[in-house]
Amino acid sequence: MVIYSSLEGILMEQNLFIEQRQTLHLSPQMYQSIRILQMNIIELNRWLEKESQENPVLEVDFDQVSYPERDVATKVNNNDNNWPDGRALLDYFSSWKGSRNNNNIPTTEQEQEIKGQNTVLNKIPLAEHLLLHFRIMARDELESKIGEYLIGNIDYNGYLVISCKEAAQDLNIPEKRVRQVLAIIQNCSIPGLGASNLKECLLLQLKNLRLPEKELLKKLILFYLEDLSKKEFKDICRKMDLSYSEIQHLLDVLRKNFDPKPGRIFSRDNEINFLIPDIIIRKINNQYEIFENKNIFTDIRINSIYEKMLLECKQVEKIKRQEPLSQEKLNESQKTLEYLRKKISSARWILRCLEQRRNTIDNITRFIINYQQDFLEKGVTHLKPLSLEKTAAALGLNKSTVSRAIKSKKIQLPRGIYDMKYFFSKGLVQDNAEIISNEKIKNLIRKYVEKEDIFQPYSDQKLTEVLQERERIKVARRTVAKYRKLMDIPSAKIRRRYR
Repeated sequence: MVIYSSLEGILMEQNLFIEQRQTLHLSPQMYQSIRILQMNIIELNRWLEKESQENPVLEVDFDQVSYPERDVATKVNNNDNNWPDGRALLDYFSSWKGSRNNNNIPTTEQEQEIKGQNTVLNKIPLAEHLLLHFRIMARDELESKIGEYLIGNIDYNGYLVISCKEAAQDLNIPEKRVRQVLAIIQNCSIPGLGASNLKECLLLQLKNLRLPEKELLKKLILFYLEDLSKKEFKDICRKMDLSYSEIQHLLDVLRKNFDPKPGRIFSRDNEINFLIPDIIIRKINNQYEIFENKNIFTDIRINSIYEKMLLECKQVEKIKRQEPLSQEKLNESQKTLEYLRKKISSARWILRCLEQRRNTIDNITRFIINYQQDFLEKGVTHLKPLSLEKTAAALGLNKSTVSRAIKSKKIQLPRGIYDMKYFFSKGLVQDNAEIISNEKIKNLIRKYVEKEDIFQPYSDQKLTEVLQERERIKVARRTVAKYRKLMDIPSAKIRRRYR
């Protein structure tokens, strides 16, 4: 068939073609097998619980599962407000190095009181805590409704995520009334809660502190937060007529006595992550033995009652060939037999997949232990580079199988709990053809930064030279900077302290 276009000189044709192509289609069972392999022990337990509800043939014993305390690890959500002022200062407040060698800053009574309350507060949701205190101070029903609305719009860091103008429009009341209620909320509990931005949060906390540097801190917060976050002390010193050491002291006081996220001490169920290993490694008689985490993994089997029912249904099938049965009974027997066969077959496949998962993870773990013996005995600096391809070739597996098997899995060693992916790191080739693990280089960078002179910290270039001179490791400056950022280590300018 030939079609002529309305555009002059253009001819379009429609033809039929036969094309041979190879594609891979996974059966539902194979897809299920892959899913089971890549799930960690917590995800697997949840999936088995759901599967046991849909398949009565599966018998899952959840009574033996015991979880550790919920405070073993906390993952901080990074969806913070995009504050135009002082965001870098917020990072400085939370940096791992900002308060080092800073014990000479006095601790205020307010700080001691708040720390003493943390044990109780971290078990109470922020909104519940604020409502409890606000309702005592609310004077009428309207104030209660406004307060509940505002508290509902305070995020987990303690910041109000809407403006008073927006709240007034939503509630159809004067903005002045909303501001009055907000002031009650900001003064009914921990200082800083209910602020709209970092600057307001710090000023609310400053109002409740007794500090000799109060006026200087107020001026610093109001006008120089951005410069302070970047440690641009030159302009601050000139405008405030202070020395570098005095500005450093004020910054230390800020970090010691102020909390940029006052709401984070309260309970947040959705931020809890459990550090639960799939595999436990113990050293017994100078040999590393592999153990499955039996405290967490559920006991799963096929219910014997349904197996008996399947046998009975098969006997009925035999009987019906010998003795005439009613049509209704025959249909019921056939449906029951078909249902049991389907569910038992599904359960047996799941058990087979679980066994395959267990064997695959066990083999990979054994290979890691044998390959990383130096790491197990001597520490991170002896971690060897290891690729998925090398592991797959050694075990006769596909690279994708190894990747799925180690995904989100944790392994408990005598040295601590590690992600299984931690042992699969790339390396840098040296002049002598030796390959140095990325993790080893990161660990050395961290070690030198921790031991550096805080008044003359190492720059990225200096760290490059130190690694070359002391460790005989050749690495580019941009690589050092990349690893430093990956470990959340601030730059030398931010780490530097002034005398």
